[in-house]
Amino acid sequence: MQLRKNININLLTEQSFPTYDIEKKKNCILHFGVGNFHRAHQALYIHELLENNQNISIIGVNLRSNDTNLKLIKQDYFYTLVRISEGFKDIKILNPIKKILFGKKDKMEIRNLIASSDIKLITLTVTEKGYHFDKNKKLNYSEDIINDFEDKNLNTVIGHISFGLIERFKLNKEKIIILSCDNLIENGNILKKLIYEFLIKIYPQCLKWFLSNVEFPLSMIDGIVPHNNKNSKFFNIPYEDNSIVVTEPYRDWYIQSDNIELKKVLNNKNISFVNNINFYENIKLKILNGAHSSLAYIGILLGHTYVHEAMADKLCFNFISQFLELEVLPILKNTDNFDIKNYKNDVLSRFKNPYIEDRLIRIAMDGSLKIPIRLLDTYKKNKNKTPYIDAIITSWILFLQHMIVNNKSKLSDSNKDFIINTYENDNENFVLNLLNQKNIFDLSDYQKINLKRNILNNINQIKKDTLSHFLSNLVFK
Repeated sequence: MQLRKNININLLTEQSFPTYDIEKKKNCILHFGVGNFHRAHQALYIHELLENNQNISIIGVNLRSNDTNLKLIKQDYFYTLVRISEGFKDIKILNPIKKILFGKKDKMEIRNLIASSDIKLITLTVTEKGYHFDKNKKLNYSEDIINDFEDKNLNTVIGHISFGLIERFKLNKEKIIILSCDNLIENGNILKKLIYEFLIKIYPQCLKWFLSNVEFPLSMIDGIVPHNNKNSKFFNIPYEDNSIVVTEPYRDWYIQSDNIELKKVLNNKNISFVNNINFYENIKLKILNGAHSSLAYIGILLGHTYVHEAMADKLCFNFISQFLELEVLPILKNTDNFDIKNYKNDVLSRFKNPYIEDRLIRIAMDGSLKIPIRLLDTYKKNKNKTPYIDAIITSWILFLQHMIVNNKSKLSDSNKDFIINTYENDNENFVLNLLNQKNIFDLSDYQKINLKRNILNNINQIKKDTLSHFLSNLVFK
């Protein structure tokens, strides 16, 4: 029995089936990036609104691949969301997505939707790469962006949104909200600047309207959604579903906005509208994201594959716990009576979830982008007294060396070519040459000298003994 619109719901066991007909709901949200995270996070919030009779729907857009659409269209865009941990299990069938368009094929339909009065909100879940900004957070004139300037088969979300806004300006000049749903700090402000730069190049006549009528709220999302290949049988689901999404029970969505229209569209009690999102961004970035990256490099070097496996290792667990306790929490300022220590403990507990088979190698991707964002501000605020961060950056460098020597084709990093060339051209000075890269390590001379000294000392100690022994001396001293 295949999951479809006409499935016999009497045969379902513990799965809840949607009470709404998505085909009868208005177009309302256009979303770029219909991956597992979107379907486990934002789409769940919209599903809950639909269950409460809100007249809303999502039309999705994917830019790089049409695979998700091809899978979901076979089951009328129904899919199963499994939220699970030890002691908790919730299985829902969701259908908030009306259809999914493919950027390379459906350019004009996407453009017309952005221009349509029906669309009140554009959302996007993309990686840092998907924004196409340079090291100064300005528009990167990459081949894809240059291609999109010419309005060919558009490759970027910047191009699609920009041309859609131009069409909206020409057609009706109505206001619209564009909301980033990703891990990028200051996401709305950055996206607004990038689209502004793009519009200057192609249609400056709309800039005055753009600045007054297109709002880019800041948002922060939280939830762990790995690439999971579990099938229906694993969860005792009595039907076939080739698009199951597995996630943890925990989820957060904070939005900084006073926009009445946005609050009306996203009228879900589980979404928090706040006056200042910086605090929530900061704690997630430094606690969850910082711990995730740290665990990835140390865990891989110690022979682990998954996050929960590494957390079951007493050495890894205590290292991450003490890193957060001693170097992260002391530099965080609290607000809104938020319990930071409880959040830290929740993060450690979430990492232990055996059902979230999150591969460390996935988290290890793009270290040259993540480490400056997730760790270096903490390093600076600790005034260089950071043995744990020193050990984490040491582990990242050892991870890079290991990948280059043993499996460099599998190294995934935006600066991959530079990293590999730096090592192969002068492996003896790899550490020094890497730390001298200002676009990665933007530090004062004193900070850089201190970090170099500590990392070189760490590497020498590890060479004399083992990483495990080195970390044990730090953690259990």
